[in-house]
Amino acid sequence: MDATEPQWEDLVIREGSSSRPLPPERKASPATRRGKPKVQASYLAHELRAPVTSIRLGLEILAEQIEGRLQGDEKQMLTLAIRNTVRLEGLVDDIMDYSKITAGKLAIVKEPCDARPMVDDAVESLRAMATAKGIKISKDYATLLPRCAAESRRVVQVLMNLISNAIKFTPTRGLVTISVAEGKYNHAGTLLFKVKDTGCGIAHEDLEKIFGIFEQAGGAEPRASKGTGLGLTLARAMVELHGGRIWAESWKGSGSTFCFTIPIAPVDMLRPVKAYAEPLELHGLLAHVARRFNAFLALFV
Repeated sequence: MDATEPQWEDLVIREGSSSRPLPPERKASPATRRGKPKVQASYLAHELRAPVTSIRLGLEILAEQIEGRLQGDEKQMLTLAIRNTVRLEGLVDDIMDYSKITAGKLAIVKEPCDARPMVDDAVESLRAMATAKGIKISKDYATLLPRCAAESRRVVQVLMNLISNAIKFTPTRGLVTISVAEGKYNHAGTLLFKVKDTGCGIAHEDLEKIFGIFEQAGGAEPRASKGTGLGLTLARAMVELHGGRIWAESWKGSGSTFCFTIPIAPVDMLRPVKAYAEPLELHGLLAHVARRFNAFLALFV
């Protein structure tokens, strides 16, 4: 046999030996095997983030450079491409956040936050989506609102998820209402956020199920057909990381209300109710004591 010819017998033996089961000590533990999909999802999302962002930026630059030179259909296609790329970017971010949460690596940096700017930010980000369906968005704030202890961008993320779902599942010319008030009774010591829609509603038996990962509400076909993906799962995780609670209230055929609570900032818990809307600096000694007490509490949060 020519020395340059492949040693088929040797190849077969090598292939056979490489496919033998690993010795017990080299087998991955069940915990390791369970963790692999999370690691892979995080890695893939991280690798996808940069190219997806580059595509979005490229499309946006292209749209600016050729503005006014596109025909109706061409402009619509470019707008759709940008919109779907933004959506894909959001999905990648969701996967990255979910991977961090399941790994216990997502930290929340809390500070006193006013609810109004957070709601306004979320609503304005989704205004075009609502306008396209002829849906009116209404905001209802209590007269006196204490600040909540939160990382504002994460609360905006929760609000955007709930509001976008409300728009998605509300028929044309419907109404979505966002309200914020201080919690009472079982929710005392928190800010209570509500996002109410006039959509198809959710069957009672599915109200808890919809917060599960990739779960769908089987009792409400129109809503289930569009899926929930990671959105509500992430919303629950974000709220719970803040020390709050999230739930849904609905009756099939009569719309849904998604509610969540965020604890009031400790510094505002010490202030008189009438002072909620006033700058903290106006309260002199009380403000100083409150800041010191808040800093002390932060050591245990």
